[in-house]
Amino acid sequence: MRNLIMIVVACMVCYATAMGQGDNKPAKLYETIYLQPKAGMAKQFEEGVAAHNNKFHASGKDNEAMLRRVEYGNKAGWYVWVMGGSYASLDNRPEDESHSTDWEENVGKYVEEYGDVDLWSYNEELSYGMDKFKNQKRYETWSVYLKPWERYRFNNALKKIKAAHEKMGNRTMLVFNSEVSRKGGPDVGLVWGYDKFNDLETDSKMIETFEEIHGQGSWRLFLEEWKDVVEDVDMEHRLKI
Repeated sequence: MRNLIMIVVACMVCYATAMGQGDNKPAKLYETIYLQPKAGMAKQFEEGVAAHNNKFHASGKDNEAMLRRVEYGNKAGWYVWVMGGSYASLDNRPEDESHSTDWEENVGKYVEEYGDVDLWSYNEELSYGMDKFKNQKRYETWSVYLKPWERYRFNNALKKIKAAHEKMGNRTMLVFNSEVSRKGGPDVGLVWGYDKFNDLETDSKMIETFEEIHGQGSWRLFLEEWKDVVEDVDMEHRLKI
């Protein structure tokens, strides 16, 4: 049995290597860091992050950074600092003394606690509406924890959800794969953008659209598939600062 498992793993590694060599398009990465500001210093913290980002992580750079505030979820009141880029930009990220000093003077002195650090790759194949999402003010995130060896089934299910989003044309859905497998960490990140909380009460016609594409009763089958492959989900609502 052990030899069989090793063979399967070896085949997976070879497949991943071949895929990487055949596709020269760099992965679009996002590094996320949870930050909790000191009590009564949220405003100073936000202003400090904005000043630091403008100086070292401005819009258009390959290490562009953004700040998000968690409004609902287990970490409500925390912030998420998000830096976009690629593996190449991680090698070239600013790490000199001026950058470190600026962070401590503008941001670090207002931070009570640093939380989880994660690295995500944008899954363009399974996502829909990135251009629209960039202009939306808020978004809902799902950190998805998959059961072992079930990612392929989960991805196949997401393809069906994407097809419904494409047909509806009025909602965004972004999919991110965790690039660092860590104990207790999520496997996939799902993001749905919106502008106002009231938007959440608007019926997207997802179920009707899904069954129009995939057949009567297909939504129930999708939910059963989800239950079979997903271990847990951690949800948040975030505001773009």
